Amino acid sequence: MATSKDDRKVRGDAHEPAYHRRKEHRPDEILAAGLEEFHEYGFTGARLDRSADRAGGSRSTLYLYFDNKDSLFDAVAEQAIGGIVDDIAEQALVFEGTTEELLRQLLERFYDMILTTKNSAILRILISEGPRLPHLVERYHGAVIARGQMALRRIIERGIARGEVRPGAVVRFPQIIVSPTMFFLINRMLFSTIEPLDPDAFREAHLDLILNGIGYRENAT
Repeated sequence: MATSKDDRKVRGDAHEPAYHRRKEHRPDEILAAGLEEFHEYGFTGARLDRSADRAGGSRSTLYLYFDNKDSLFDAVAEQAIGGIVDDIAEQALVFEGTTEELLRQLLERFYDMILTTKNSAILRILISEGPRLPHLVERYHGAVIARGQMALRRIIERGIARGEVRPGAVVRFPQIIVSPTMFFLINRMLFSTIEPLDPDAFREAHLDLILNGIGYRENAT
């Protein structure tokens, strides 16, 4: 039996072209298309017309939501990484388990993000193209990195208050907690065929390094 266009709209048919879907879906479609475009071409090589084509719309439609390539990149980075940072910050406020358990969950989120190739493209672009695009790096730092550092500091201060973490310089430099993830990312970018790293084993070694570095001891009380 034939299916009408109205029927497809009600059912949310997956085969329906993007331009037929409701307007509220379009920003997410554009963000997904932007992530694909940045993953494939980097920031400098990415083009808005190709992003619009990937989203199944026109460039004029894209401009309804994003002013330029910079604003599209900012939104893509926020969705790919900023959401993870906010989840971690929220979890630090409500989590009832030990600091070790909280840190383990944090690392699992970070490594999952790195292993998701398209999401890690944001970090790859900042590492490889950042020196030529300082405005991009500055905005990303303010929008994502600063929030991430605050979330990490909150986790360490929580651990100190619980008697599980030794007070020390890590409160001042919380980025040390996730620094090995950057090495892991760079290794995947440059040396994966020469010296591949097992993600699970590396993550466990990373957690062990953190726990020893912060003098972790589970609070017996």
